[in-house]
This record gives sequence, C-alpha cells and structure tokens, in this order.
Amino acid sequence: MPGTAQASGSPFPSSSRLDGSYAPAAADLLAPVDRAFLMQLERRAIEYFRDNQMPDGLVLDRQRNHASMRLGGLYSTAATGMGFIAIALASAPPYSVLTRHEAIVRVRAGVRTALERLPEQHGILPHFIDSSSGDSYGVDHLSTIDSSWLVAGALWAATFLKDAELEAAAAKLYERVDWHYWTAPEDGKTPGLVRHGKRRSGRFLPDSWDRINGETIFMYVLGAGADEPRALPPSVWRALKTCHSMVAGLRHNNADLGLFVFQYGLDLVDFGAWKAPGGLDLLGEARIATVANRRACRDAAPAFATYRRYWGLSAGDGPGESIERDTYRCYTPVGPIDGTAHITATLASVAHDPDGVIENLRRAQQDSRWSALGR
Repeated sequence: MPGTAQASGSPFPSSSRLDGSYAPAAADLLAPVDRAFLMQLERRAIEYFRDNQMPDGLVLDRQRNHASMRLGGLYSTAATGMGFIAIALASAPPYSVLTRHEAIVRVRAGVRTALERLPEQHGILPHFIDSSSGDSYGVDHLSTIDSSWLVAGALWAATFLKDAELEAAAAKLYERVDWHYWTAPEDGKTPGLVRHGKRRSGRFLPDSWDRINGETIFMYVLGAGADEPRALPPSVWRALKTCHSMVAGLRHNNADLGLFVFQYGLDLVDFGAWKAPGGLDLLGEARIATVANRRACRDAAPAFATYRRYWGLSAGDGPGESIERDTYRCYTPVGPIDGTAHITATLASVAHDPDGVIENLRRAQQDSRWSALGR
C-alpha cells in the first residue's frame, strides 16, 4: 500500500527500463510536481475505500465513476481487506481525512461482521456477498485468496491503529483459519497446495494456487505462520518449487498475469526481513512484469490506437456486446487484448517503474476526450 512504502523514506524505490535493466536512482530524480501528483492520486484511492465502506464495515466491489453513486450491490472480501488498510492510512498523515477513532470504529465494524455474520467454513469466507441479503454470490462461494486479503487487512490495520480490542478481533479472524484443511492432498502427480476454495455445493474448486507471486505469497506466509495443527506444512514450499520446475519459464516469467495479480500483495511482505524460499526474487519479477506489460501494449499499438498513448493490462472492465454494457475480463500481456488500457491500475507498479507510470497518468490527465479520474 502507498503509505507503507513512504514510512521508509521514498514511496518510489526504483525503476525498470524497457530493456529490463534496473535504475535504482530514478526515485530520487522525481520532480516535486510529480510527487505532489502521485500524492493526490493516493488520496483519491484512499477516499474510494472511505466512501464505499458501508455501515457494516464491508466494502463494495465496484462503484460508478461519473453517474449517480451506487449505494448497494456486491461486497468483496478482498476489497474489504484492502479497505481496512486504506481506512487505517486515512487516519494518519499525510492524509488525515479520518480521525484515529473513526478509523478504529470502521475497521472494528468490518471485522465484527466477518466474524459474526458472514458464511464461513474453517475460517474461509466468500469472495462476493450480496449487500442486501448477506448471501454469497458467484462460483467461489468460499475463496482462500480473498479471505486472505480480509485477514491480512484486518491484521495490518489493527497493528497500525494500535487498538487492543481491534487487535484481538483481527487475531481471532486469523486464528480460526484452518490452512491445513484448505491444502489439497498430494496424490503423486499433484503436490499439496492451497486450494482456490469451494463451490456452494460444498465441493472444492478444482484448482490450487500453484505459483509464488505477488498475488499468492502473502497468503502462503499467513498460512505458514499459523499455529499447529492449522498451519500449512513445510512441504508446501517444496510443492511450489516443484510447480515452478514443471512449467517452462514459470519461475521468471509470471508477467502473463497482469498488474492486479502481480503487484498488490507484494506490499504486505517485508522483503528486507523475509526471503522467499529458493532465493526467488519476487520484487525483481514484479519489475519484469511491469516492463512486459508496457511492452505488450506498445507492440499492440499498430492494431489498437489506445496503445499508441497508453499502457496498462489488468483485471477490469472492457467493451461488452453493446456500448452501454462493459464486461469484466482478466486482461494480460498474453491476452485478451482489445485496446483497453487500465490506466489507474498502473499505479500498482509505481515502485517498479515510476517514470512510466507518471507518464501514463499525465497523458490521461491532459487528454481532453474524457475524464479518466471520476469518483
């Protein structure tokens, strides 16, 4: 999250060039006007979570950008976990758009709802919840990765806000997760890894999380750090290493996964104090992913006019069957590509490519054809 990086002095520690080389001094060269611009965007991002957190403490998955504000719809446990962090940051400088007491009350409400009202099994919650009925929605009735975001956000916010009651509630949320239960058994062909979740029918989803990257690493760290017998077994790290070796190029080529998958979760782990097993350089891979994302858009510029000026492939909305209705897709450098650039999603890569991100956002700000920044 933006505020965590600032605590160490600079929110933009490095930059990567299109040739993949690393420019560690780029952050120090940012002009004051660019730093102020990024701070403005950070504040707007934090205010999104403040404005879309409902009275029960959960956060809406999406919001209209320019039309009338949506007051209901689907909650997301992942968005709620991210929201806990944003609400905590909102109470502190340089933002200070909430008081510490207001932030504590808001996060407490969300954690209490997760503990007392949401459906769960062995500590895992749904991905989406209907805000009016409280029922789960979608295929992933119970989702390990989205529940991990909720748990991590609660732990982070409780620690940041230094509230004993909130810390106890967040710990309870974490301690009730039976990570071992959610690990698939080894069958001789497939190593035991954390499952994606369960369907409403009670059957496990068929896939497991088989990559170490910015989306999954914090979940595996949470699972490994739990108390016995709920913790992930040490064999899970060997299983992940086996998966890396089974798929050609997987270990150093996760850039096909897009900005959302690659960047957000990395900010939850202190890579100065903790090293990934096997010497895997996750921050280095994130830099490669950023370069690959920008290059994929550049290479597609002859076919799509948008990519002549902008880049940014991430999970998000794009053109649907009619002008009035967009469709959610997971845009990645290996497809689908249809000319959609998720410009604000590139903010996730600001630590890895500040110059490229700022240039992208400045172009959108200066483009008179549309207002890129709305609600």
